[in-house]
Amino acid sequence: MSTNRHIDAICAVVTVLTVLLAILFMNGAALGIEPITDEDAGTGQFTANDLDGAWDASDAARIDLTDGTITGNGAYIVDGDVHIVYAGKYVLTGTLADGSVIVEADGDDKIWLLLDGADIRCEDSAALLVEQAEKVFLTLADGTENVLSSGPAYGQDAVSANIDGAVYSRDDLTINGSGALTVAGEYQHGIVCNDDLVIAGGTVTVTAAQDGLHANDSTRIANADLTITAGDDGVTVSNDENTGYFYMESGSVTIPSCYEGIEAVNVTIDGGTLDITSTDDGINANGNGSVSPVVTVNGGDVRIVNTQGMDADGMDSNGNIYINGGRVFVSMNGTGMNSAVDYGSENGGVCQVNGGTLVACGGNGMVESLDTASAQGFVETAASGAAGTSLTLADESGNMLLDETIPNAFTYVMLSAPGMTGGSAYTLSVGGTETQVTANDTSGASGGFGGMGGMFGGGMRMGGGRGAFPGQNEEITSDQMPETAQATPAADEDEAETSENGGILATPDAQAAPQSDTQPQQLPQEPDDLPPMTFDPGEQTFGAFGQSNDGSAELPELPEDFNGSMTRGREQFMQQMQQDEAAVMESQTAISSESLILLGISVLVLLAGILLAAKFKH
Repeated sequence: MSTNRHIDAICAVVTVLTVLLAILFMNGAALGIEPITDEDAGTGQFTANDLDGAWDASDAARIDLTDGTITGNGAYIVDGDVHIVYAGKYVLTGTLADGSVIVEADGDDKIWLLLDGADIRCEDSAALLVEQAEKVFLTLADGTENVLSSGPAYGQDAVSANIDGAVYSRDDLTINGSGALTVAGEYQHGIVCNDDLVIAGGTVTVTAAQDGLHANDSTRIANADLTITAGDDGVTVSNDENTGYFYMESGSVTIPSCYEGIEAVNVTIDGGTLDITSTDDGINANGNGSVSPVVTVNGGDVRIVNTQGMDADGMDSNGNIYINGGRVFVSMNGTGMNSAVDYGSENGGVCQVNGGTLVACGGNGMVESLDTASAQGFVETAASGAAGTSLTLADESGNMLLDETIPNAFTYVMLSAPGMTGGSAYTLSVGGTETQVTANDTSGASGGFGGMGGMFGGGMRMGGGRGAFPGQNEEITSDQMPETAQATPAADEDEAETSENGGILATPDAQAAPQSDTQPQQLPQEPDDLPPMTFDPGEQTFGAFGQSNDGSAELPELPEDFNGSMTRGREQFMQQMQQDEAAVMESQTAISSESLILLGISVLVLLAGILLAAKFKH
């Protein structure tokens, strides 16, 4: 009887031991393995690592570009190029007169590069070339000036590999920090990213023969001071799936010279300052017949000026435009077939003003009316003024709602301000001449025909993006049209901080943007119940120097006499790399064996406990 009284206690002890062993097995703590952790956390457009421009560089390898020496492991220099091959952190200083920094790590490796007064130029290829990595963080050290530049003609190897930017990344790239970076792309583009491009800090100046920024999946801006001078587009985001989007949360983007300013399928401005001077469209949301392009302004200050475009639009979407907040100012040359605001009315698109301030002045040849279902009142009317004309709008009580000076001559105006309501009377003054106007009266607009920008998207230039011609959409049947608007892709695999407006497509609510039933022949509207974008971040890991990316094995260090100098050949380094890989595989095999042994011990302890309990019970 005395023994039986201890059966419950024995079983409890065995259970606890088994659970502890299982925990050790799962975490790898008994083998000295760090548990798998996710270094990035959040749910929005920017990860914690994106926004961390002050990461600890005390354990980073250091690369002196001037004398070609490397302190630490993970990189080597051969034939004038710096090769970075392991996950981890690197600090780059000095000058590389003619060579590239090439990242060629494993596909699940994250690389941190700190530019600390680095000047890198490559005459025949990209100054920074990311061939493979999970993600690269390019950080600008506080108080430093850094330069990445390329020559006007690339070599055959670079051309064959489709390398066409001074900075070229085949994987996700983030630029952050508080220093300064100048990027000069004399060949084609400034910064090219085949996946997601994030600029989340620093003072970045880009000049390019063609596009300033050119990304496939997305370009996202926060906290940065960005200036772009481009021979073609300031920013282009484009991929075969027509899902590319531009998103701006904060900071400033100034594009003082370009053909088109921002071009993507979806353009969303949640905050910050965007200032564009273009010769064609300032903002152009375009796509093929399978998607509904959208421009959404939820906050911030957007200014678009075009002094010479004769067949151009200020804010242009082949689908819909939603102005829900912030300030939008557009001034177009009032002659020619241009429009300050142009959207896909010929395809059933709408332009709604649901909040914020709109001042749009341009030509009257291709005017499209704003949507009378807009939640906020607006005024649109034919009104002429010379360049520099003063324009004001006051309510019936004399309260000044708008007071602007318009830089270009104009023949048509669209105005909206907080507090305006449809049907109310307002006093419009153009150069001192007053006119009584009624909000939401669109009788003077020729919205039925649609603007040239809505029909032809990005224009007709060679080598640039182009919208769908009317003939391209005529064969699209109702079963090919999607029922809902194309949702903007979720953020990258890293988790992220939630933006102020909860995601990139902050659609107006039912009251702010009433939705009509979408007809088959129309471009679909953004649904009110569009769910917030979420994604599964998966398991992300960070590998320190001398470690595999999941932290599970110590990689052998390179020989002490191997400092990555230019006198060392690639063959010797590759031999060392093969030895490293063999050692890693052996270490991982050992870990696997020890893990199985530990699991076996856990099972034996559990069985022993069961047998012991059974014996005492009988």
